[in-house]
Amino acid sequence: MSDLGHFALFSALVVSCYGLAAGLTGLRRRDPALLESSRRALVVWAGFIALASAALLVALVRRDFAIRFVAETTSRDLPLLYTITAFWGGHAGSLLLWALVLGVYAAAAAVRLRRAANAPVVFLVLLAVAAFFTLTLAASGSPFAAQPIPPPEGSGLNPLLRNPWMAAHPPALYLGFVGTTVPFAVVVASLAGPADDRWIEPTRRWMRLAWFFLTLGLLFGAKWSYVVLGWGGYWAWDPVENAALMPWLTSTAFLHSAQVHRHDGSLGGWTRALVLLSFVLAILGTFLTRSGVLSSVHAFANSTVGVYFLIFLALSTVVSFGLLLTRGRPERGPAAEMAADGALLSREAAFLVNNVLFVVAAAAVLLGTLFPIIAEAVTGDRINVGPPYFNQVMVPIVVLLLALMGVGPLLSWRRSDPRALGKALSAPAAAGALAALGAAAAGLRHAILSFLLALGIFVAGTIVGEFARGALLRRGQGEAWPAALLRLVSRGRTRYGGYIVHFGVLVMLAGIAASSVFTTRTQVTLAPGEQVRVGRYQLRYEGVQARRGSGLLITEARLTADDGRAGAVLHPRHLYHVANNQITAEVAIRTTWREDLYVVFIGLAADRRATFRVLLSPLVAWLWAGAVVALIGGLVAAAPTGHRRPVRQALPDAVVVPEEAR
Repeated sequence: MSDLGHFALFSALVVSCYGLAAGLTGLRRRDPALLESSRRALVVWAGFIALASAALLVALVRRDFAIRFVAETTSRDLPLLYTITAFWGGHAGSLLLWALVLGVYAAAAAVRLRRAANAPVVFLVLLAVAAFFTLTLAASGSPFAAQPIPPPEGSGLNPLLRNPWMAAHPPALYLGFVGTTVPFAVVVASLAGPADDRWIEPTRRWMRLAWFFLTLGLLFGAKWSYVVLGWGGYWAWDPVENAALMPWLTSTAFLHSAQVHRHDGSLGGWTRALVLLSFVLAILGTFLTRSGVLSSVHAFANSTVGVYFLIFLALSTVVSFGLLLTRGRPERGPAAEMAADGALLSREAAFLVNNVLFVVAAAAVLLGTLFPIIAEAVTGDRINVGPPYFNQVMVPIVVLLLALMGVGPLLSWRRSDPRALGKALSAPAAAGALAALGAAAAGLRHAILSFLLALGIFVAGTIVGEFARGALLRRGQGEAWPAALLRLVSRGRTRYGGYIVHFGVLVMLAGIAASSVFTTRTQVTLAPGEQVRVGRYQLRYEGVQARRGSGLLITEARLTADDGRAGAVLHPRHLYHVANNQITAEVAIRTTWREDLYVVFIGLAADRRATFRVLLSPLVAWLWAGAVVALIGGLVAAAPTGHRRPVRQALPDAVVVPEEAR
């Protein structure tokens, strides 16, 4: 397998370099045969990367410890699922996964975009990215490097990675990271070609796919953090988390900005910039997580792959934004005219403010992530930037975005009638105010949460109102309610899919707010048979049992939890991983729609008394449910409509937009 893997990587490098040369020569000579050869080289490169990936997977499953990477990430007692996930459990394997995902996207693009505008340049950009990753794999440490004396047993996978959520997290995240490459290539090609808007539709389609997987990857990572790390949280503003959040923020901004560009042709340069920025931030995120710079500047100085990524990051940024500045064409439309016309009360204005907020959020996360690294490089001391900074910056931005989510759907293009807008806002605003008053009457004495509750109900009322208004119009044509709703969504998938995403985000934010403010933490030490009251639960410690598992020594506690209605048995435990000589804790969680009972087994004394950390976290289930709703909305918005809509819909200077069509 080692020889096959080396052959596949070397062949992939040769083919990618050939494809680059053929594409450049074909463009210069305007030779269709060379350009077609370049496109086919992209597909062949993807095939060789797939062959290398298959070789590594077979080596992992066979426990071929003659390959150093296999010996460092697997062991004979490792279950098959985690043997497969060991593929990305080390540095070299994760880079190969990056290349494999790129191969999937590149092969799909070579087929789907072969007749697209400036397709040869699109394939040339993809080949350049492919050549970089193949060269990095070959030069910085191949996953197929052999060792002269194979050990009898491997070191095993990092115990913290032995979890189903972590098995899914990296592939989903890489599908999101790498998914920005095709939109990046399309935009670069559009800047190198003639002035038209043919780039926007393929860019939207591919970027929606990347956004979906970035969202999925962030969700899986948050769930893994919650169920594995034992601290009871799901987001810590860790640099690795931030690395994935930044391209998500800018890609979300792009999806909103693209709506304006498709409508009137404005914001072309800004919309392109968001695509380029999303790709650059995806490469930056990969650099941060793979270069060693997060551990220390000294580790980065000794990292070959870090230098490669830094050079590629700089080249990508300079070339792409240089093209945008020199070749970008200013496009004037209603969005550009609204300041001069005084049309600040418009949907274009809302989208612009939305975009600015997302970009400011990405810049704030970037600053907080890079500042410790820059400080260490300059002063020699690392200054930590923790959650307080991020929370102080992000909470106001989220509140403003929430307000826009509520107002935006009610605004008209070009200009809105203030009286009509006020009338449309009155019902959801009244619902929000009544909700806040009701919460206060029920005993809520938290001013910020009361405000957020009112704002959330206001946004929910707006979203529900949009669905109800559209469905009522269809009901007037004789359709039943279910059919009216289904056809409403199917005829306006982008619009109503976006509303579903917004509603999911709203539910997520409710879970985040409640669990952040009202979570209680208690540490108790109990003897067998002893019980304690925690919130509405009566916890009883029954005892501890020790047993063996596959490569594990398990110490498992047993507790019963009774809330007066139904009982539950919880089994928090300690796992001793023999191959790694490490101990990890596995939490026990009882989830209801109302709250999570979260129990961590801290330790066991000689007299069998056990210590537990117990958390009660309200509405955590809402976070996960809201994320699923948002993902469903993303799928609805991305679903093909069966007809092609014009890229640009020019409007006359004076236009009346019916309320139901807004």
